[in-house]
Amino acid sequence: MNYGLRKVFQRRIDGAVDFYRRWDDYKDGFGFLQREFWLGNDKLSYLTNQGDYELRIDLVSRNGNSYFAKYDLFRISDDISKYRMTDLGSISA
Repeated sequence: MNYGLRKVFQRRIDGAVDFYRRWDDYKDGFGFLQREFWLGNDKLSYLTNQGDYELRIDLVSRNGNSYFAKYDLFRISDDISKYRMTDLGSISA
């Protein structure tokens, strides 16, 4: 398991960036790293196939309650396979 730095591949805060996009936008990535963004499916595929990574999903409700789910393995395929999720491990919360 890779316990290095966190790699954030999506961030949504306030809807300032439109996520209703074309395939190529999701492939390449868009938005602003310090605010709202999608890293890009090409980069995400490359990263998740370099080793074993956990996936953590953090959500905050409108009233400020925080929730998260963590999976012990996460991997997606490349563009040839349309970035399908190939591995999703066990969940822990």
